[in-house]
Amino acid sequence: MSDNSTDFYHQKTDDELLFFVEHPEYYQPSLIDAARRELRRRGVAQSAPVIHPENVLPVNHMEAPGAGSRTGPLTLLLAALLLVGVGVYYLLNQRSEAAREQLRERAATARKPPPRLIEVATSVIPNYDVPAIVARQLARVPAAERAAATRAGQPMHQYKELAKRFWTAETQTEYVLDQARQNKLTTALPGHVESTMSTWGQWNKALVYSYKFSPAMANHLDLMTRVANEQQAALNDLLLVANNPQAYENDKTRKRAADVGDMLLGILPKSPVTGRPYTAVVRRVRL
Repeated sequence: MSDNSTDFYHQKTDDELLFFVEHPEYYQPSLIDAARRELRRRGVAQSAPVIHPENVLPVNHMEAPGAGSRTGPLTLLLAALLLVGVGVYYLLNQRSEAAREQLRERAATARKPPPRLIEVATSVIPNYDVPAIVARQLARVPAAERAAATRAGQPMHQYKELAKRFWTAETQTEYVLDQARQNKLTTALPGHVESTMSTWGQWNKALVYSYKFSPAMANHLDLMTRVANEQQAALNDLLLVANNPQAYENDKTRKRAADVGDMLLGILPKSPVTGRPYTAVVRRVRL
C-alpha cells in the first residue's frame, strides 16, 4: 500500500471507516479491507458482518475516493433520482387535480338548466286611500264640533284613529263581500276573509275604551260600531261559503247588506270600494 493511500485512511474518522465496512456493496473489496485494517489498528470494534467479494455485485465506473469524500456516487445518484421523482409526482398530481376540478365545474354547469320564469296567478286585496276616506267623513262633522275637538286635542286624535281602523277593515270587507256576490269564489278567498277578520280585531281593541265626543262624532261612532258588528257576522258566514263553495247570496245576506248600506249612508254618501251610493232602507208602515 502506498504512502498516499495510507494517509487517506489515516485521515478518515472512525465513523467514516465504519461506513466503508458496513456498506461493502458500494466500494471495491481492497478499499473495504484497508478500512478494516485501519480500524483494527485503532482498536475500534467492527459490528458489521464481513461480506465476501464474490457476493457483492460489481460496481462499474466507481471513482477513487478523494480527500474528504463521505458518500459514494451511487448514493448521491439515488438521492437525486428520488428528489426528481417526488417533484415530478407532485407536479403531475397538481395538474391532475386542476383538470379534475375543471371537469367537475363543467359537469355542474351542464346539469343545471337555465332558470324558468313561471307565471303564477295572484290575488290580493287592493289598498284603498284610508286617510282620504277619513278626511271625507270628518268633513261631514259640523265645523264648530271639529274646531272644539281640534282645540281639545285628544278627542280629534281619538276620532281620527277610530275612523282609520274602521275604514281599513270596512274597505277590505266590502271588497271580499263584493267578490262573493259576483260568485268569484277563488282559492284565495278563505285567506282574504281570515285576513279581513283579523283587521277588524284592531277596531275591536279600540272599543274597550270610552270616548267623550260631540253629538255628530258620537253618532258616527255608534254607526261604525253597528256596521262593524254586522260585517263581522257577514264574514263568518262568508268563511263557511269560501271553504265549501256554494252560492253566497240569499235573503239573509241581502237584508244584512241593505241594513249596512243604510247605516253607512249616515257616514258617507257612497262606497269608496265599489263607487256605488249607499242607499237608505225604505220601511213602509201600515196605518
